[in-house]
Amino acid sequence: MAANKVELSPRYVAFRTMQNWVEVAVIARIESHRSGRVWGYWFSKHTPEVEVPVGRVVALVSDKDADEFIRLIRGGRELPAEFVQRLHVIAD
Repeated sequence: MAANKVELSPRYVAFRTMQNWVEVAVIARIESHRSGRVWGYWFSKHTPEVEVPVGRVVALVSDKDADEFIRLIRGGRELPAEFVQRLHVIAD
């Protein structure tokens, strides 16, 4: 479950955001780049669509890790704590 700072355009990124005063871990699949911003779908306990700010996210090195994390989220389980602790918190 390796993670690196974003330098190139990854297919999946991860970050944390605040929802109802609770930090929520997010795995986002990058879909397109428009007007200097990145658009993608995110997977979390609430699964909305969101513009993903690429400046302070963690790029997932492998699609296999991302697929596993999305499977955990969809199954109602928590992501590994050691991974979540490395994620930056991004305000809405």
